[in-house]
Amino acid sequence: MTYLEIDKAITDILVQMRDECKARLDAVSKDNLTEQKALHLEYGMYQFCGNAGLLHYKETEKKFRIRQNFLSRVIPKYPKLNLVYSELSEDDKIKFIAAIQAELFIRDQWLHNQYKDLTQAEASGDSKAVFELKIKIGAVERVFSAWERWRKENNIYQNMFLGGSK
Repeated sequence: MTYLEIDKAITDILVQMRDECKARLDAVSKDNLTEQKALHLEYGMYQFCGNAGLLHYKETEKKFRIRQNFLSRVIPKYPKLNLVYSELSEDDKIKFIAAIQAELFIRDQWLHNQYKDLTQAEASGDSKAVFELKIKIGAVERVFSAWERWRKENNIYQNMFLGGSK
Protein backbone atom coordinates (compact mmCIF):
# COMPACT_ATOMS: atom_id res chain seq x y z
CA MET A 1 0.00 0.00 0.00
CA THR A 2 1.36 3.45 -0.87
CA TYR A 3 1.42 6.66 1.17
CA LEU A 4 -1.46 8.03 -0.92
CA GLU A 5 -3.58 4.88 -0.51
CA ILE A 6 -3.06 4.89 3.25
CA ASP A 7 -3.79 8.60 3.48
CA LYS A 8 -6.97 8.17 1.43
CA ALA A 9 -8.16 5.25 3.55
CA ILE A 10 -7.61 7.13 6.81
CA THR A 11 -9.37 10.17 5.37
CA ASP A 12 -12.27 8.12 4.01
CA ILE A 13 -12.88 6.62 7.46
CA LEU A 14 -13.10 10.08 8.95
CA VAL A 15 -15.34 11.40 6.19
CA GLN A 16 -17.71 8.45 6.63
CA MET A 17 -17.91 9.09 10.38
CA ARG A 18 -18.54 12.79 9.78
CA ASP A 19 -21.23 12.10 7.20
CA GLU A 20 -22.97 9.56 9.44
CA CYS A 21 -22.99 12.09 12.26
CA LYS A 22 -24.42 14.73 9.93
CA ALA A 23 -27.21 12.33 8.95
CA ARG A 24 -28.03 11.75 12.63
CA LEU A 25 -27.96 15.50 13.22
CA ASP A 26 -30.31 16.12 10.31
CA ALA A 27 -32.69 13.42 11.60
CA VAL A 28 -32.94 14.62 15.21
CA SER A 29 -35.88 16.76 16.20
CA LYS A 30 -35.14 20.49 16.29
CA ASP A 31 -36.93 20.51 19.64
CA ASN A 32 -34.35 18.19 21.16
CA LEU A 33 -31.80 20.88 21.96
CA THR A 34 -29.53 18.69 24.09
CA GLU A 35 -29.14 16.06 21.41
CA GLN A 36 -28.75 18.76 18.77
CA LYS A 37 -25.92 20.31 20.78
CA ALA A 38 -24.26 16.94 21.36
CA LEU A 39 -24.36 16.06 17.67
CA HIS A 40 -23.06 19.50 16.68
CA LEU A 41 -20.12 18.99 19.04
CA GLU A 42 -19.47 15.49 17.69
CA TYR A 43 -19.68 16.68 14.08
CA GLY A 44 -17.30 19.51 14.86
CA MET A 45 -14.77 17.06 16.24
CA TYR A 46 -14.80 15.02 13.05
CA GLN A 47 -14.15 18.24 11.14
CA PHE A 48 -11.39 19.08 13.63
CA CYS A 49 -9.70 15.70 13.17
CA GLY A 50 -9.54 16.20 9.42
CA ASN A 51 -8.16 19.69 9.72
CA ALA A 52 -5.78 19.09 12.62
CA GLY A 53 -4.45 15.91 11.05
CA LEU A 54 -4.06 17.68 7.69
CA LEU A 55 -6.25 15.00 6.14
CA HIS A 56 -8.31 17.54 4.22
CA TYR A 57 -5.21 19.32 2.93
CA LYS A 58 -5.10 18.73 -0.81
CA GLU A 59 -1.55 19.72 -1.82
CA THR A 60 0.04 16.29 -1.39
CA GLU A 61 3.75 17.14 -1.51
CA LYS A 62 3.49 20.09 0.87
CA LYS A 63 1.17 18.10 3.12
CA PHE A 64 3.74 15.32 3.35
CA ARG A 65 6.56 17.75 4.23
CA ILE A 66 4.47 19.37 6.98
CA ARG A 67 3.53 15.97 8.39
CA GLN A 68 7.13 14.76 8.21
CA ASN A 69 8.43 17.89 9.97
CA PHE A 70 5.87 17.52 12.75
CA LEU A 71 6.69 13.86 13.22
CA SER A 72 10.43 14.46 13.42
CA ARG A 73 9.91 17.12 16.13
CA VAL A 74 7.42 15.20 18.27
CA ILE A 75 8.20 11.52 17.92
CA PRO A 76 11.20 11.60 20.31
CA LYS A 77 8.66 12.14 23.14
CA TYR A 78 7.15 8.73 22.31
CA PRO A 79 9.86 6.06 22.75
CA LYS A 80 7.85 3.16 21.28
CA LEU A 81 6.87 5.10 18.16
CA ASN A 82 10.35 6.58 17.84
CA LEU A 83 11.98 3.15 17.97
CA VAL A 84 9.66 1.72 15.32
CA TYR A 85 10.08 4.77 13.08
CA SER A 86 13.87 4.90 13.41
CA GLU A 87 14.21 1.30 12.23
CA LEU A 88 12.13 1.74 9.07
CA SER A 89 13.38 2.11 5.51
CA GLU A 90 12.75 5.49 3.88
CA ASP A 91 9.82 4.05 1.91
CA ASP A 92 8.28 2.59 5.06
CA LYS A 93 8.79 5.85 6.96
CA ILE A 94 6.59 7.54 4.35
CA LYS A 95 3.86 4.93 4.94
CA PHE A 96 4.25 5.27 8.70
CA ILE A 97 3.66 9.02 8.40
CA ALA A 98 0.47 8.43 6.42
CA ALA A 99 -0.81 5.85 8.92
CA ILE A 100 0.18 7.46 12.22
CA GLN A 101 0.87 11.20 11.96
CA ALA A 102 -2.70 12.52 12.14
CA GLU A 103 -3.46 10.51 15.25
CA LEU A 104 -0.15 11.39 16.88
CA PHE A 105 -0.72 15.08 16.19
CA ILE A 106 -4.21 15.06 17.67
CA ARG A 107 -3.13 13.05 20.71
CA ASP A 108 -0.07 15.20 21.35
CA GLN A 109 -1.43 18.64 20.56
CA TRP A 110 -5.04 18.32 21.71
CA LEU A 111 -6.18 15.18 23.50
CA HIS A 112 -3.73 15.24 26.40
CA ASN A 113 -4.97 18.71 27.35
CA GLN A 114 -8.61 17.69 27.02
CA TYR A 115 -8.14 14.91 29.56
CA LYS A 116 -6.65 17.44 31.97
CA ASP A 117 -9.55 19.84 31.34
CA LEU A 118 -12.05 17.03 31.92
CA THR A 119 -10.42 16.10 35.24
CA GLN A 120 -10.57 19.74 36.34
CA ALA A 121 -14.17 20.16 35.21
CA GLU A 122 -15.21 17.03 37.09
CA ALA A 123 -13.38 18.18 40.22
CA SER A 124 -15.02 21.59 40.10
CA GLY A 125 -18.49 20.20 39.35
CA ASP A 126 -18.77 22.05 36.04
CA SER A 127 -21.41 19.80 34.47
CA LYS A 128 -21.64 21.81 31.23
CA ALA A 129 -17.89 21.48 30.61
CA VAL A 130 -17.96 17.79 31.55
CA PHE A 131 -20.83 17.21 29.09
CA GLU A 132 -19.02 18.96 26.24
CA LEU A 133 -15.59 17.49 26.94
CA LYS A 134 -16.93 13.94 27.13
CA ILE A 135 -18.62 14.34 23.76
CA LYS A 136 -15.52 15.85 22.16
CA ILE A 137 -13.13 13.31 23.65
CA GLY A 138 -15.51 10.46 22.82
CA ALA A 139 -15.75 11.48 19.17
CA VAL A 140 -11.99 11.70 18.81
CA GLU A 141 -11.50 8.36 20.54
CA ARG A 142 -14.03 6.80 18.15
CA VAL A 143 -11.96 8.12 15.24
CA PHE A 144 -8.82 6.62 16.76
CA SER A 145 -10.59 3.28 17.27
CA ALA A 146 -11.77 3.25 13.66
CA TRP A 147 -8.28 4.05 12.40
CA GLU A 148 -6.78 1.33 14.59
CA ARG A 149 -9.31 -1.22 13.30
CA TRP A 150 -8.32 -0.30 9.75
CA ARG A 151 -4.61 -0.55 10.57
CA LYS A 152 -5.17 -4.00 12.09
CA GLU A 153 -7.25 -5.19 9.13
CA ASN A 154 -4.51 -4.03 6.76
CA ASN A 155 -1.55 -4.99 8.97
CA ILE A 156 -0.20 -1.44 8.87
CA TYR A 157 1.49 -0.11 12.00
CA GLN A 158 -1.07 -1.54 14.36
CA ASN A 159 -0.99 -1.19 18.15
CA MET A 160 1.25 1.87 18.06
CA PHE A 161 -0.84 3.60 20.71
CA LEU A 162 -1.38 0.74 23.14
CA GLY A 163 -1.77 1.96 26.67
CA GLY A 164 -4.00 4.86 25.70
CA SER A 165 -3.22 8.51 25.29
CA LYS A 166 -3.54 9.85 28.81
